[in-house]
Amino acid sequence: MLRTITPSEMKRVETRVMRETALTGDRLMQNAAAHVAQAVRRRMAGRAGQVVCLCGTGNNGGDGLAAMRMLAQEDPAFRGTCLLLPGTLSADAQRELSRLREAAEDRVAVRRAEDGLALPQEAACAVDALFGTGLSRPLEGAARAACEALNALAEAGVPVVAVDIPSGLNGETGQVMGAAVRACETITFHRPKPGLYLGQGPDFAGEITVADIGLSAPEAAALDDADGMRVLERGERLLPPRAKTAHKGNLGRVVLWAGSRGMAGAAAIAATAALRAGAGLVTVACPDDVVDVVQTLCPCATCAPLPMDDEDAAWEALSAALERADALGAGCGLGRGPMAAALMERLLRFLHGRALPCMLDADALNLLARRPAWLADGAAIVLTPHPGEAARLLGVSTAEILADMPGAAARIRRRYGAAVVLKGARSVLCAQEGLALNPFGTPAMAKGGSGDALTGVMAALLAGRAAGAYAMDDLLLMQAACALHGLAGERAVRRYGERGMLATDLCQCLGLDFWEDEAREDAKPCAAPSPLGRTVHVTVEHRRGARDAQGRVYELPCGHVAECLESENRWQDACLMGMSGSPEWFEGEVAARVRLAGGDMWVVAPKGTRLAPEEVRRATAFLGPAEGVEVR
Repeated sequence: MLRTITPSEMKRVETRVMRETALTGDRLMQNAAAHVAQAVRRRMAGRAGQVVCLCGTGNNGGDGLAAMRMLAQEDPAFRGTCLLLPGTLSADAQRELSRLREAAEDRVAVRRAEDGLALPQEAACAVDALFGTGLSRPLEGAARAACEALNALAEAGVPVVAVDIPSGLNGETGQVMGAAVRACETITFHRPKPGLYLGQGPDFAGEITVADIGLSAPEAAALDDADGMRVLERGERLLPPRAKTAHKGNLGRVVLWAGSRGMAGAAAIAATAALRAGAGLVTVACPDDVVDVVQTLCPCATCAPLPMDDEDAAWEALSAALERADALGAGCGLGRGPMAAALMERLLRFLHGRALPCMLDADALNLLARRPAWLADGAAIVLTPHPGEAARLLGVSTAEILADMPGAAARIRRRYGAAVVLKGARSVLCAQEGLALNPFGTPAMAKGGSGDALTGVMAALLAGRAAGAYAMDDLLLMQAACALHGLAGERAVRRYGERGMLATDLCQCLGLDFWEDEAREDAKPCAAPSPLGRTVHVTVEHRRGARDAQGRVYELPCGHVAECLESENRWQDACLMGMSGSPEWFEGEVAARVRLAGGDMWVVAPKGTRLAPEEVRRATAFLGPAEGVEVR
């Protein structure tokens, strides 16, 4: 699981690591640039033309210049253009400019923005290395013109890769400062920045790739004490498999108080979602005049009819259902009429003194806002407002909520004593354990019924935990519910399209084993029996001739395969053979695998290279005795 880090905390951690370890700023920049170069290579695959890199005068520009040098060193046919903003380059950026000119001046044109902003028309990919997370003022002048030039390329279909954060986007809040670059992918370093998810961030960041630049190494990670919001990664499994002896009674009994005349569909969607999310039993407590509709739409749920002409009889039926429940979900399509308001008053009194997990959504929140009350009383209670409902709960404007979603979620938690899912393009979650962001979902979910589906999923997970089917804290449970909901939406949109997808389609995709085909290859441990012949990218950490702290001399360039984790969740070690020099980043094929006492070492060579076992054994002897060598 990831945690976000604010720009100021990132700067503090980097400074501390460079001061207290052997990791230098130059090494961090080379690692960052290698990831940017890898993304550019991936994005321009199959596209003709050159790479255009727009660079600022700071370290973000240095990252871009270093990436262009690496791309040129890797491919003799590479062609590129670097455009530098006016001003004096930082020492690191100046160093990278000198290295680029020395290595590839004939293939990468470098010019200043004063000479004009006209960009090559035949661009295959563009790099936004204008400004990093330290930008604190709106873009203007040449910087804004450069941003607009990149956006013009993006509109023309050229992929734009942003370095750390799209230029012009506030790294902490996600607000656009005058103008911002619209990237198709953002390579953010070490830990994701909150602004990539908050505010307008999702519209500008594109795909977010979190790149390890060396700050995750044990000696550096021990110095990273920055707090942050939790962010789930694709591929993380949160719910264990069911016991073979499981039955519906020990998988959670959900009661949904939902629906009204004209809004029976909301109750049916919530019930369907609860069942598909794994609840063993679901009962919908709804007005007696919509029972037939709900049971037709969701025949697997039972109903508890509530007489709408008798408050006492309605409460008796609802409370009887609650006595048998493991969790309650309330509010979907409920309405705000006198009967709903009266039952809500009774429900709040009922919840005090009982450890019944409960989530309130939609009209239950609007009724709660009329008479705010402290809710927590020994039970897990979750509120799931959208920004308008959150504004009513706090008595402020919706604009105030949108300006600071994490702050608003924390204020609702303090006021009502409940955990909070503040819904949005990237929902903010707040519980006793802290804050989290949900990175999953699609704009197709901005449609009636999607919130009702989340109510069902959340209620099902609350009930399953209460029944003992699994154990997790409140924040992780909310993250799991939002992830199940968002990933189901992502799968549904591939089936039905962004405009055509319905909440009922989302429900159909809940519960499918989407982790395997959703998880990116670089998020999963490499479990293939043999990597031989696989094309990989190696980030070089130890150049040929370098000496480590123990005095060992590296006779081959050594580093790691950035897109692959070993079984113990460490980067796969690799060394380079069959080539001259000692590049900082290399794409080639795995030509051999050497089994060492400390784990496997992959030998990566130019594509098509064939190596003999003894040749590999001799070349890698400096690493220690080989227990075995496997070649193509």
